[in-house]
Amino acid sequence: MKSRYILYVIIAALFSGTACAPKMVVYDGMRMPSENAIGIINQKAQEQMEAKNYEEAMQLYSSIASVDSTSDQAPAGLLKAGDIALSTKSYNQASSYYTAVINGYPGTDYATDAGIGLGITALRESRYANAVDALKPLVPQTSGNRQGRVYFLLGETYYRAGRYSDSFDALAHALESLSTDQEKELSKLLLRKVTAEKLTDTDIQQLLNNKYPAYEDSLLRLKLAQDLFTSNNYTGALTQIDTIIASGIASPDIMNKAVSLKTEIQAITQVNMNRIGCILPLSGDFGSYGKQVLNGIELALGVFSTTTSPYKLFIKDSKGIPELAARGAGELVKDDHVAAIIGPLLSSTAQEAAYEMQTYAVPMIYLNQKSSITNSGDYVFQNSLTPRDQTRDIVNYAMTKLGIKTFAVLYPENSYGEDMMQAFVKQVLEHGGTVTGMEGYHPTETDFKVQIKKLVGTYYLDLRKADIKKLPPDQKDNPPPVIDFSAIFIPDYYERVAMIAPQLLYYDINNIQLLGGNGWSGQGLIQMGGRYVDGGIFTDGFFTQSTNPVAEAFTGSYENVFNREPNILSALGYDSANILVAAMKNAANRTDIKNNIAALKDFNGVSGIITYNGSRIPVKTLYLLKVHGKRIIELSY
Repeated sequence: MKSRYILYVIIAALFSGTACAPKMVVYDGMRMPSENAIGIINQKAQEQMEAKNYEEAMQLYSSIASVDSTSDQAPAGLLKAGDIALSTKSYNQASSYYTAVINGYPGTDYATDAGIGLGITALRESRYANAVDALKPLVPQTSGNRQGRVYFLLGETYYRAGRYSDSFDALAHALESLSTDQEKELSKLLLRKVTAEKLTDTDIQQLLNNKYPAYEDSLLRLKLAQDLFTSNNYTGALTQIDTIIASGIASPDIMNKAVSLKTEIQAITQVNMNRIGCILPLSGDFGSYGKQVLNGIELALGVFSTTTSPYKLFIKDSKGIPELAARGAGELVKDDHVAAIIGPLLSSTAQEAAYEMQTYAVPMIYLNQKSSITNSGDYVFQNSLTPRDQTRDIVNYAMTKLGIKTFAVLYPENSYGEDMMQAFVKQVLEHGGTVTGMEGYHPTETDFKVQIKKLVGTYYLDLRKADIKKLPPDQKDNPPPVIDFSAIFIPDYYERVAMIAPQLLYYDINNIQLLGGNGWSGQGLIQMGGRYVDGGIFTDGFFTQSTNPVAEAFTGSYENVFNREPNILSALGYDSANILVAAMKNAANRTDIKNNIAALKDFNGVSGIITYNGSRIPVKTLYLLKVHGKRIIELSY
């Protein structure tokens, strides 16, 4: 029995020794334990890495699995090979190595790391759907900082795929799971970028239902408040801001921004309904023009009256500088709490102020001919002479009263001349008339020979060969003009018109009706043009000799106060102030003022009868004027 027991012990020892014996492999021509072979491979792979021979290093690391697939070093080697391939942008190789780990060692940490690598590879190749498929299943398989990294990668993937709400949600989870400050800050950086640049208000409202922690929640609410502020929804913006402030746990940066925005909203929304702001160039190159407008405004608001006016005027000097106009607009709203603003005068300054007023939801009436400024928004109104109104009235009169059907245009090549020319041609065509010729000239031109001869066919004589052959010999070298128009429209200032008119006669253009716009206004036209401009007809927005009772009263009051005649600028200022006064009478807030101006119809102003169209541009019935000897008279039409 004793010998049998000893035999059992020997057999057990043999089996025990066999189970613990290392796996023997042949490597590099030598038989050795697999652990030794793997050690040699790792050493060689490391040397290749140091030498930057990445392809050789990948081959060595991946060969460990063929030496001993049961060793922990096998999936580790495949992972290293995949990581090297990923870092060298060998994406197909990386995917192959990672897939081998996932398929060969499922349920292990190696497989999880390989899944992360597969997701990164797909992300780098812009295969976003594949990246999500690789990363999303890893969320429940991970925890702590590792899970935070998976969430971050998902957030980046969703961002690049344009799925911004999903990106925010994933990044928010990443921020809560990550443990290192550097990784947290990186997550916050992308989270702020998504929120600031990509999320819509609808996205934010839906995300707020997820009940995020303080940082993410306040980040969403601040962005929503900023958007609501931009769209003039100050009440909605304050609701979000107050929620942030009441939480008391938002980050200092967000809290400071929220408090600052609340202060700005309170400054903007505080309004005194009897205060009117004014932005004009009162000094500098355009100071004299601005003062003429201001005279009209002050006269309308009763500044010079013996009775106390209920309205207080706050004035800012833009000096004709856009930046000063924008700054002045902000100060009028935030510091002076005006209900509405008149001005600016120049198009460049008006555009800058218009952006500010639309942002603050404050009504503004600007005073130049650039109608496109009203595109800034529904709080921006124009009060000026528009090319459309001027040309409409002059064309109406010429065609219906004078029976003229054919026209020519001679215009300065500047913004005023070109706008007037285009508007005139459009009106003629709409009324069934014909424009037989249009010629432009440099705004400082004094000799109009070329333009006039082109209009009447005496410049390009080659085009008249057949016609010229039929002429008497004494006319062949100097053929008579072909005047195929009954009126000529000259949209320029009177100085230039006075030069053009006699030259028309010099080139045998007789009995042609001269037509013009408001640039003709003033006795200077008659003094300089004399008999050559007699009978010329033009439009204007104001006429000091008008029999219109409103205009007569204004002219008389203006002369009594300022000891001089008013002009169109004074008239526009006067009308703009009166429009605001009418709009403010039954208004409870700035929105009411805006709506009342928009609804204005047949307002009897000194610069015409005014109705605002849907684009907040005035449609005016203007003054139709005629040169009659040494006087300018008003035509009744």
